[in-house]
Amino acid sequence: MFGRVGGKSKLKEVITNYMPEHKIYVEPFVGGGSVFFYKEPVEINIINDLDKDIYYFYRDMKDVGEKMINRDFTGNREKFNKLKNQTKFKNNIERLYRNIYLSINSYGRKRLVYYGDKEEERLKNSNAGKKYKTTKWKDFLNDNKVVITNKDFSKLIKKYDSKDTLFYLDPPYSKNKNAYIIDDLDPQNVFNALQNIKGKFILSYDYSPEIKKIFSKYKMIRLKTKYSISRVDNNADVYEYLIMN
Repeated sequence: MFGRVGGKSKLKEVITNYMPEHKIYVEPFVGGGSVFFYKEPVEINIINDLDKDIYYFYRDMKDVGEKMINRDFTGNREKFNKLKNQTKFKNNIERLYRNIYLSINSYGRKRLVYYGDKEEERLKNSNAGKKYKTTKWKDFLNDNKVVITNKDFSKLIKKYDSKDTLFYLDPPYSKNKNAYIIDDLDPQNVFNALQNIKGKFILSYDYSPEIKKIFSKYKMIRLKTKYSISRVDNNADVYEYLIMN
């Protein structure tokens, strides 16, 4: 539902195959949730994002997701800009609709820029009257009693750390900091937050000399993937690190 540079839709299976047994699962930078919704849920599941739109999307989806089934998400520039500027809402139904609409109809699903008139023309027939299966999100979040938070990632790690915890982290990449709400997150701070934890962690990061130097004490695996921002990108192969303790 949400787009980010370095999203894990193409790597989710590979990443979950590296996961050890755990009873508590914590994802401090959930974003679009590709890994979270792919893996098997455990006894306690916590997802977090500092981006309030993403936080409210999951929280509102858990509460009123079924209200979106018959809503119209057909793209329109004027409507997009109006909803983008909206900051106050009558209720969580109105807020959820706004966040889904912006995501579906934005470039790269980042909710910042309308995807354009050509894309609107191409999709208007297929999207007109389209019913998004939001109940599957709602059911998953409720059936597994998912805890949804909007906290600093380091505080989240301290709160839920235990010998039974697995943290999966997909923070803003050092090469693409301007693509995120928390664009000043230094990789060194991520490293510091993971030192001496009782639990296990798996960390996705960009393939760069800086990341290799900072996390060299841990097991580092190079993965090949593709990044996509728009619906029409021709993507070249890129590499990422998968880091674990």
